[in-house]
Order: sequence, then structure tokens, then C-alpha cells
Amino acid sequence: MNGYELTVILRINENLDATRETVNAILQKHGVETRSVDEWGRRKLAYAIDRAEDGFYLLYNIGASPDVVKNIVAEFRLNHDILRFLFVKLDEVKTA
Repeated sequence: MNGYELTVILRINENLDATRETVNAILQKHGVETRSVDEWGRRKLAYAIDRAEDGFYLLYNIGASPDVVKNIVAEFRLNHDILRFLFVKLDEVKTA
């Protein structure tokens, strides 16, 4: 199981709470180990994404296998209220 940092930008609308729950449900469905969640909140975007000027940022520190990440990406792409997402694989800390 690899460590990943997942950043998700959500569309701000009346479905924001439901979209947050959907993201958490997708992660749980695929058996992702959620180590921490940091809600950055509402931020102005550098440029409009699909006519959205603001986004709600979530930062996850998770553990998952590469195959699971591919499945999560496929589900995130189907949700119109997820504006952007980014998985970054974390380096393993080696001890002497």
C-alpha cells in the first residue's frame, strides 16, 4: 500500500455537503485508508474552471494501492461537482 496526498477541488453550490459525502463514500468504497483530512475551505481559483470562480478545497493523506487509485480517478471523472483532483505519491521515509 502506497501513501498518497489527494487534493480535491469541489464546486460550491447547494450540493456541497452531498459532494463531500460522495468523495468520502468513494474513498471508503474502495477500501482507502484515510490517515488525515484537512479542509482548506473556500478559495478563489486562479482561473475559471467550468464557469466556477471559487472552489472548496479538501486535502487527504491516504494509503491505497495503485489499482485502487485508477478506479477512484475513474469515479471522480464522472462527478460534475468535482472540479479538479490530484494524487501525489509520497516517498517512503527510509530509516537507517
